[in-house]
Amino acid sequence: MYGTLIGLAWGFMAYQPMAFDITPRPAPKASPKIDPDAQRLFAKGTRVVVVTAHPDDSEYYIGGTLLKLQQAGAEVSQVVLTDGDKGYYPWEDAAKNRKIRRAEQLEASRTWGAQELHFLGFPDGRLQTSEEVVAKLAQTLQKLRPEYVLAFDDEYPPRVSHQDHRRSGTVARAAVQKVPTVRWTLLFNTRAVDFAIDVSEVWEKRKELLAIHRSQFQGEKLQGVQYAIEEAAMNDAEKSEGTYAEGYRALRVER
Repeated sequence: MYGTLIGLAWGFMAYQPMAFDITPRPAPKASPKIDPDAQRLFAKGTRVVVVTAHPDDSEYYIGGTLLKLQQAGAEVSQVVLTDGDKGYYPWEDAAKNRKIRRAEQLEASRTWGAQELHFLGFPDGRLQTSEEVVAKLAQTLQKLRPEYVLAFDDEYPPRVSHQDHRRSGTVARAAVQKVPTVRWTLLFNTRAVDFAIDVSEVWEKRKELLAIHRSQFQGEKLQGVQYAIEEAAMNDAEKSEGTYAEGYRALRVER
């Protein structure tokens, strides 16, 4: 009986898309502040690309940054590696989810001023760090020619997080090596913050961005998520001068 229970538990863990670190990789004890040429980042015409695993990731984790980049006149585009269709669950209508979530991301991206939005269509919940995925992302980045790429941190993620988030970060860091225009990668959803962007002045509008993803966040769930985001932003503000901030691990791209 115990063997069966253990087998069922292992099967469930292998099937569902979340990643759990029993012993997470230790983050740097002291993360000194790094300036990834912030003046250049928030400048008119600077090309920035946000790489996410799913629709809503950008608004959930870095909505304030995107609004501030819009204010500064930066040219920001987004690449979404999956459609967030939950096709790994047999009871989900993947085609319907795909249509709804693409539409929601298009509306959200337009709200914060995206220049372009690209969906690469890899399997939701089953994203791989394969050469195929890296090559497809690199090809897209080469067309967009960014100086900065914003992506998930795959090395120091939260102890519990979506495996697609981690893998999308791995893919993004590999892809930028093939794109000569990229100078910095700024990795969010990280335990090793060394650069923080003050988003206090756009905080209320930042909260509105998340509500665009109505299929994911409504009512009490939306309120709960907004509370969690606010708490994280206050923690990240310890490395900035504002009330709310969004933290990153900044890496200069070395080739």
